[in-house]
Order: sequence, then C-alpha cells, then structure tokens
Amino acid sequence: MDREFSRYYQLVRGLAEASLSGVRAAASGTQPAGTTPVATEAHSILTTVPPALLLLRDAAEDHEGLVACAQGLAQLASKSSGATGRTVPRLEDPAGHGRDVYYPLALHVCLSAFARRYESLPARLWGRCEEALGRAVEPTRWVGNYTDTPPPPQATALVLWLALCLLDFALVVGRDVDVELADAVVHQVVKRPGPELSLHPRSESAEDESLDTWTYRELCGLHALADLALLRRNRGWSQRVEQVALHHLQNTQPDHATRQPWAVFAFLWSPQTRIFAEQLIHDATVHGGSGRVGPVGGILLADAAAQL
Repeated sequence: MDREFSRYYQLVRGLAEASLSGVRAAASGTQPAGTTPVATEAHSILTTVPPALLLLRDAAEDHEGLVACAQGLAQLASKSSGATGRTVPRLEDPAGHGRDVYYPLALHVCLSAFARRYESLPARLWGRCEEALGRAVEPTRWVGNYTDTPPPPQATALVLWLALCLLDFALVVGRDVDVELADAVVHQVVKRPGPELSLHPRSESAEDESLDTWTYRELCGLHALADLALLRRNRGWSQRVEQVALHHLQNTQPDHATRQPWAVFAFLWSPQTRIFAEQLIHDATVHGGSGRVGPVGGILLADAAAQL
C-alpha cells in the first residue's frame, strides 16, 4: 500500500469504525438518547453493522451478528418468488427509505466478512453462516436474464450489485459457473456506456427521471463495478471505473450527488479523481452530524476500507 493510499485507508477506516461502533453503543444503551440503535428486524440495513465491523477488525462479539444478518437475509430471500422476476427484497435505512440496492449491499458485506473471517469463526457458527448465505444469494440469480443483453438503464446499479454478490458467493464456494455468469452480466453493462462515458444511459422516460435519481444510480453502480474490477483483476473493467469517475468529477455538482458515500474507493483508485472522494466523505460527514457519516455511510466506508 503506497503512502497516499495508506493515508486514505486510515481516514476511511477511522470514519467507518467510529460510525459503526457508535451504532452498536447506542444499541447497548451506552450512548445518549436519540442515537440510532442497531435494529434486530430482518428488513433493516442496520443488521449489517456487525459484519461491516468484521471488515475492519476481527472481534468475537461480531461473529453472532454476522450469522444473524445472514439468517435475516435468508429469511427475506425465502419470501421472494424466485428468479423469474424482479423479486429482490428491500431493506430500510434509519430514515425509513427502502432501496433495492440495500439488500445486495448487506449481502456483499456479509459474504466479504465471511470470506475474510471464516477461519476464526467458531465451528458452531461457521456452518450456520454458510447455509444462510447460500439461501440469501438466491435472489441474485435474477441477473441471469442479462447475460446476453444489457439491463434496462433503471436496473443497471441493482444488476451490478447482484452480480457482485453472485461473484462473492461463487468465489467462497468455488462455483465456476456462477463466476462465468457474473462475468457475462458485467460485460453487458460495461459494453453499453452512457453519455460522455458515464456508467449507464438515462431511462427511456428521462423526462420523468430527475438528475439526482440518475446520479444516485450512477454512484451506486460505480461502487459495485469498482469492487468487481478489483475482485476479478479485470483491466477493462478498471478502465471503465476510471472513465466513469472522471465523468462525475467533470460533470457532477455536489448538490446533485448523494450524501451517502457510495463509490469512495472507485474515486480513490485514480489520483485524478481523489478530490471527488474527499468531497463525498466531507458531505457524508456533514450530513451524519457529530463528525460521523451515519450508519449507512459507515457500512459503505467499511467496504471501501476493505478494498483499499
């Protein structure tokens, strides 16, 4: 890790750990009233806090939380109707917003934490976690609809996130067929850039789609693409990451970007775009209050730290 990456790693990791540890402290009652507690409901993105912390350091207190998160996702997956349609479950953030990318974000963090920490998991937890993750990954197989044709623009970010989860799972269990499926799906997205080398085109009903909505999808999708490019060591995908990051550096104003720090690693990857990552981190910190980035921001930055 070069000196500059090391500096960014310490910054990103520190912000992530402060936010996530604060959420846990609130749940244990050691934080002041009004702080966000860790949710136990399966439909809350906050169940992802323990596995996100495991991306930063290995603490036995988070092992049970990893298994609980995986089992909660598996429970949600079992309620979907299979891979015949768009049946990806939705999770909610503390503000009550349900977003389709939250489920694969949570699943990706669980899979990454399991891959990183499985050797230290007690035997009684290891099998339960692997079994639950196998059930939780089933909704991602919906992306099999896009191995030969690009997804609709409005589904681009979700498709990339589902492909990332499928690839995570395939590498954990050694399923080459799923690696090939994920590769084919990502290829379809990469070969169809949006205007001026952005990630994806605007929706066909662009007049009904705000710039903020399109930009949110761009940054969500770029986050997943950067993780995919690194995981597969794919030069073509990494070149697209840099192109998309440059597009937003040159075209996206802070008031159109999300306050959630999506794609921080993607912007830090190239020296040319690191200033945009700094802006994302700054905006997320201001929005989170008390010098923190908020629970979802903490989860996103924990993933960024893992990639760094």
